[in-house]
Amino acid sequence: MLARLRGFPAPDAILFDLDGTLIDSVEDIHAAVDRLLAELGLRRPTRAEVAMWVGNGARTLIERAMSGRIEGFAGLGNSGLGDSGLGDATARHAAADAAMPRFRAIYEEICVDHTKPLDGAREALRAAHELGLGVAIVTNKPLAPTIRIVDALGWRPFVGCVIGGDSLPARKPDPAPLLEAMRQLGATHAWMVGDSANDVGAARAAGMPSLVVRGGYNHGKPVEELDPAPEVILDSLGPFPALLREARSVRG
Repeated sequence: MLARLRGFPAPDAILFDLDGTLIDSVEDIHAAVDRLLAELGLRRPTRAEVAMWVGNGARTLIERAMSGRIEGFAGLGNSGLGDSGLGDATARHAAADAAMPRFRAIYEEICVDHTKPLDGAREALRAAHELGLGVAIVTNKPLAPTIRIVDALGWRPFVGCVIGGDSLPARKPDPAPLLEAMRQLGATHAWMVGDSANDVGAARAAGMPSLVVRGGYNHGKPVEELDPAPEVILDSLGPFPALLREARSVRG
């Protein structure tokens, strides 16, 4: 693992994804989507479906949930949703846009009910902070629930910057959120720690290495199939503090 990271400058910041990397949040996301679709009179999704759909921001999640497919409304033509009342493409997108405020309200209310940290998450954040590195959370989740979760888990002392999916016009895999986090931290070089193609793509575009944790929300695909491939694949965040300390020791 160190060999691949040595091709990059030593980091002065660590950027962490949130869902599937630091937290298991699918229970609360599923509950919010389920309640929204029940109110809309649409088919209510399974937990497994919602886990497959998360990762590209709330608006994309709602489009996938309303259509019942990971492709969202793409390719449905003008009559793809039967008797749902959303047959026209313009009407479908308008309905999804209109549903967003209600979804945000539901999710922000319940976003800490069942969400829990993944193994090694707190230790990874604390290790980076104690080594004097800038620490940011860079997620496609909306900013308001992200901040509520960070505060509820007691991570605020370790985290110097939070970038949500609605903080900028662009989201991962665009590199802009990563670059903005570095700007806010005053950092020159960083590592991106995530769980999906969005994180790897954003890191590659930003010129930094990516470290991917297995078992996250990569739309059901194994991380070994990521293209481009991450520099490092971890079974969990457990080994991350030691890896970070060893990398800095070698550089030192």
